[in-house]
This record gives sequence, structure tokens and C-alpha cells, in this order.
Amino acid sequence: MQRIRPSTLPALNLIPDFCTGRSVLSLAYMMELVAIVLTLAGDVRGGNALERLLLLSLYLQWIGLCCAAALCAARRGLRYARPGVVFFVCWGMLVLIVMIIADLAHRTSGLLNWQFMLPAQTRIEFVLRHTAIAAIVAGLLLRYFWVRNQWSLQVQAEGEARYQALNARIRPHFLFNALNSLAALIQVRPNEAEMMVEDLSDLFRASLDKRGQLAPLVEEIGLCHAYLRIEKLRLGDKLKVEWDVPEELLSWPVPKLVVQPLIENAVHHGVSRLAGGGVIRIAAREIFGRLVIEVTNPMAGGDDGTPSKGNRIAIDNIAQRLNLIYGESGRLEMGRDLRLEGGVFRARLVLPKEARGEEPAE
Repeated sequence: MQRIRPSTLPALNLIPDFCTGRSVLSLAYMMELVAIVLTLAGDVRGGNALERLLLLSLYLQWIGLCCAAALCAARRGLRYARPGVVFFVCWGMLVLIVMIIADLAHRTSGLLNWQFMLPAQTRIEFVLRHTAIAAIVAGLLLRYFWVRNQWSLQVQAEGEARYQALNARIRPHFLFNALNSLAALIQVRPNEAEMMVEDLSDLFRASLDKRGQLAPLVEEIGLCHAYLRIEKLRLGDKLKVEWDVPEELLSWPVPKLVVQPLIENAVHHGVSRLAGGGVIRIAAREIFGRLVIEVTNPMAGGDDGTPSKGNRIAIDNIAQRLNLIYGESGRLEMGRDLRLEGGVFRARLVLPKEARGEEPAE
């Protein structure tokens, strides 16, 4: 396995990713805007404004597409090169591409007598002028992309550090509550408690996992089942759970340990405080391109459903992690719903399909 020097990783981010259709379309849109500006800046009184716009568009779009293809190839070929090498190779390619296309454009304009494309300029003057402009613009753009990606990497690193800090805060709380449940289970059903140690092991493994912020919804549901099996043996028939999660949503990426704390809150502040127990309902729906997960539980009289200090840590961490991963697009809503008889406490997660920011470069 090849060892990658730390200094080579940011170099790849110097090159904009023009290997995707969205980036190429954005570049084509910008080139068309430049063509419109150049057309309006010239003399449009001769009735040739439309023809001038079409030819300038063709000229600039060829430059844009060829540069995008070159940068896409360079992004793959210069994966492990030093930042200085990446900068000068990309800069040189862009300048050379503009030089070649400018020379071809001048020759074609001369053959077809398009005088407005080359106002009183020889071929050398035309090519050198456009090459000089390309050299300045390419240098400025590459420098801009370098600074932007350095800033993006810094923001990503700070966000990851905050995310790991939030996970570190949630682990002691989670361990305390889980061991309390297991201790109570050992006293009443020691034989079955031994089997539940495996479920507890799965929960701890998920809590300590650092392989990424997101996981499929089906994995999160599996952890919830493991937790509920422990509580089921402790509470017996008092605890009932109803699931309403369509199969097509099981692959939806969600933050790890984002649903289990809501179910834990429903158990400790709902079902366990009721003499006759109750039903916890977990439902998931896709609404306007977002995943909406609701956890509802009955409430004891006089209880407002507010989490205790221990479980409040987990709830606050969920809200902060959602903000780090999704920004304003993801949110957690919690409150009492008095429209139903007896009142229920409802926790609602709203999660977009994709996390905020770009995926890390390979």
C-alpha cells in the first residue's frame, strides 16, 4: 500500500472538480455570460450583434470545455504531486489551450472574413493578447480555488473535531443509563441478562465507531431494537413498540445514534412512569424530499415530557450534530401534543437526503 504524504492531500483540492456534469454546466453558463458582456461592450450598430454573440459563444465555449476536460484529466493524473507542480502544470495547460484555440479562431476568422472577431490585429498579436489574458486569469482563478479549498478543509476539520467532541460527551451518559438497565435486568432475569450483553456490546460499538457520521437507517433501527430488547426484559409487558417504517426508506443515510436517544427518552419519561405502561410509536415518511422520523409516547399526568439532565445531554447533542452535518436543513422538534387523548410527547426528526458540503476528495 502506497503511503501518502500529508502535504500531497490538499494539492488535489487545488484543481476544481470538472469531472461532473454539474460543474461543466456551471462553467458553460459563466462563459455564456462573458460572451454576452463582450458582445454588449462592442459595436452592435451594424446589425451583426447576434452573429457576434454566436461566434463569441462558440469561441469561449470551446475554451471552457477544453479547459474543463484538461483539468478533469489533471485531477486524476496529478493525484500525488506536490502543490507547486499541480499549480504550474494546470496553469500551463490552460494557457496552452487558449493559445491553440486563439490561433485556430484567428485563422478561421481570416478565411471567413469575420473582421469583427479580429479588429486590426495580426495573428501573432491576436494570439499573444489572448494568451496573456489567459495567463493572468488562470493564475488568479487557480489561486482563488486554492484559498477556497484550504478554507473548506479547515472548516471541515473544525466541524469534524466538534462532532467527535459531541460524541465524547454522549458516551458517559449512554454508558451510565445502559448499565443501570442491565443491572436491573440481572436481578430479575439473570439467565436472559447474559444474552442481552451482546445487544449492549452492539450499542457500545456504534457509540465508539468513528468511520463516518452517517449510516443507513436500517443500521440505526437495528441498534434501536437492541436497546428495546434490554428495556423489554426490564419492563416486561409495560413496554409496547409499534414500527411504521417503509422498506424503501431503510437505505436513507442518517446520523449515527440519532433515533435511539429519542426512544430512550420515550421509555424513561413515558412508558416507565405509567403504571399500566404504554405504546411507543416510531414512524418514518419521506415528505418533499426529506426524511421525517417521529417518535411518540404516552405521558404520565403532570409530566411535561422534558428530558432529565442525563438524557438532556443526548437530546442537545442530537440538535448540535444535526446542525454540524446539515446546517439549517436538518432539525429536531420536541413537544407535547395535547390534541390526542391523555396527551402524548412527540419527537420529530427532519433530515435531508445529503449532508452539507462537498464529499471529501478521493
